[in-house]
Amino acid sequence: MDRLADGLAFGRLARRNCLAAMVAVAALGGLPALASERPEEPATKPERLVVRTWGGPWRTTYADSVAASFTARTGIPVEFDVTDFNEVQVKIAQSVSAGTRPPVDVVLTIESMAYAAQVQGLSAPFDTAFIAAKDELGPLALPAEAKNYVNVSAYSQPVIYDPKQVTLPDTMSWNELFDPKYEGKLFVTNTFPSLLFPLAKSMGLDPAKDDLTPVFDRIAGLRANIGAAGDEEEFIAGIGAGEVSLGITLVGTAMEVEGLKWVVPTEGAVVSTESLYVAAGLPADANYWAQVFVAEALTAENQGRIAAGIAETPVNLKAPVPDFMKGDPAFPVTPDEIARYGIVVPVEVEARNRDRWQAAYSAAIQP
Repeated sequence: MDRLADGLAFGRLARRNCLAAMVAVAALGGLPALASERPEEPATKPERLVVRTWGGPWRTTYADSVAASFTARTGIPVEFDVTDFNEVQVKIAQSVSAGTRPPVDVVLTIESMAYAAQVQGLSAPFDTAFIAAKDELGPLALPAEAKNYVNVSAYSQPVIYDPKQVTLPDTMSWNELFDPKYEGKLFVTNTFPSLLFPLAKSMGLDPAKDDLTPVFDRIAGLRANIGAAGDEEEFIAGIGAGEVSLGITLVGTAMEVEGLKWVVPTEGAVVSTESLYVAAGLPADANYWAQVFVAEALTAENQGRIAAGIAETPVNLKAPVPDFMKGDPAFPVTPDEIARYGIVVPVEVEARNRDRWQAAYSAAIQP
């Protein structure tokens, strides 16, 4: 736990809560085909690259891994901007509208925001020819929807519990959470994916095709057990104070609190990703080297360093996996592990239904 304590809470706090507020984005239009060969290196280089990231271990980890190796290879220094990822995306939109250079060159964010940037024209098409390690990448790195971004790490949201307050079976279904013995002791996220998708799977429903009304009705039946709903910060506060004894949150968040345990139910746990994209509107040389930076984040060596530094699983299958992840279903890495323990819903499906699903979820968990 101490390994991640310095700044980890700051970096995680509410950083994914924008999911409920984001406006559903339109379906993708036609995009340029990806080049089969890496473009010719420009004659000039930018004085620096500016990369948006979170603070704490995200900044230090990316500085010590991707930025260090990128600068060693190219001679281009990297600076970091820790502006909130919602705010920086608004600033990029303003720059695109005004025809001016954006405030950052590369953005580290969550996949739903990277997808929104792609659809809204705020990011540049990414050429996978820059990725020397493409054959080493697992299924999460380059999803079919991603034309302007790559996913660089993943995290799951299993059931977390305090063994001093409650005991959970080693093998359990998400339906276990409905047991009356957990009345008033359950924490749920205030955004829908972590609970909606696992329960949909348990009910045999496909979010991409089926009406999820029965799932929201099922969630409403959980109200008596829900003691609190919120973000990662509120989970830490609630379980630390003994106000809740189990809940759903990021496994990395659970590692911040001494003594907590977790279990991935038999249906699996939602697996989400963090992404890198190149901002639209950069000069040609900055765009080229920004794409080089993004590709640098996918090398096996840097992937291993990212995994160890922020407790998120690598998307490069050749990356060294930290010992604390090995054999833990909450850290699925290989395609087989992801298929067995993870629930991955295409970002396009989530984006298309976001507003409607979030409203229905919020209503379902309210007392």
